[in-house]
Amino acid sequence: MTKESQQFSTLRRFWVSIVSVALLILTGTLGYIYIERMNTLDALYMTVITVATVGFHEVQPLSNPGKIFTMALIVGGTGLFFFTLTNVAVFLLSGEWRTHWEHQRNERMLRKLNDHFIICGYGRLGGSVAEELRTKAIPFVIIDNMIDNVLRARDEGFLAIKGNAADEEVLADAGLHRAKGLIAAAGNDAENVFIVLTARNLKPNLYIVARADCDESESKLRRAGAEKVVMLYRSAGKRMANLLTEPELEEYLDELSDANNLNLRIAQYLVNEHSPLVGKSFQEVDLYNNHRINVVGYKLPGGELHTTPRPAEIIQKNGTIIAIGKGGDLEMLSHLAQGEKPA
Repeated sequence: MTKESQQFSTLRRFWVSIVSVALLILTGTLGYIYIERMNTLDALYMTVITVATVGFHEVQPLSNPGKIFTMALIVGGTGLFFFTLTNVAVFLLSGEWRTHWEHQRNERMLRKLNDHFIICGYGRLGGSVAEELRTKAIPFVIIDNMIDNVLRARDEGFLAIKGNAADEEVLADAGLHRAKGLIAAAGNDAENVFIVLTARNLKPNLYIVARADCDESESKLRRAGAEKVVMLYRSAGKRMANLLTEPELEEYLDELSDANNLNLRIAQYLVNEHSPLVGKSFQEVDLYNNHRINVVGYKLPGGELHTTPRPAEIIQKNGTIIAIGKGGDLEMLSHLAQGEKPA
């Protein structure tokens, strides 16, 4: 039996025990009211002291039918009462109540997610993606069909649900229709193809990135609907070659990509029509001197990319600024691009 099914079984026994005791007390109370013509309080008192076997005196002498009913209540109810106490103690002392509360909290947080990313697969790649998104304070949820991986993700403080990421209901539970993007990082290419197909069918405008292990899978994933396909071995090969030929450059790029080191990030921002940057040149806004931000690229609304935008180039509505800077400075640029006042 898995840990998840064990938790469900314990929770179910707990609630069945509570309901059974409630029904027992209700039956006993109604029985004394009907047989002995007691008032409700006296009938409830008699039921509790009988089931608990505390040895207190009856509130009034019992008739023969009342004595028979009391014996039946003792025989049928005492064992159930103490069995329930045992289950309640196990539920509280074993920490199952905490697990149940965390599950409910997980469900509430899932319902609140919006413009988030869905990570399908919590292996080594999925774990690295999750850590990177957490560093950048980007909301996400993890889907994995192995309960051990789900529990491990939750132990790390991540939102995670168990299920097949190619299942429409599971994707719906992860808030696919409110999601901004999806990362297909399952263990094999076939799974990723099915995940991409299902996600693309459910939400045509979803941004999808998928992993692939072999060249043949790249074209299949693109046909299935993935915008970007990451070839792990190809990427690793280029990286190792660069480490051999350009070690200093690779070290710099490592530092740049690691927010825990220099606290530098590279990010891109779409310029809103209400942005104060619209209609001004890069020289006028002077992002480097005013906000300590290095602009390393500018994409025109039509998609043309300028890797080194000229100082006189005018920033247009729906253009995209690609910049390097520290977290707080880039947040300022985000507000400027959106035409929002800084918090």
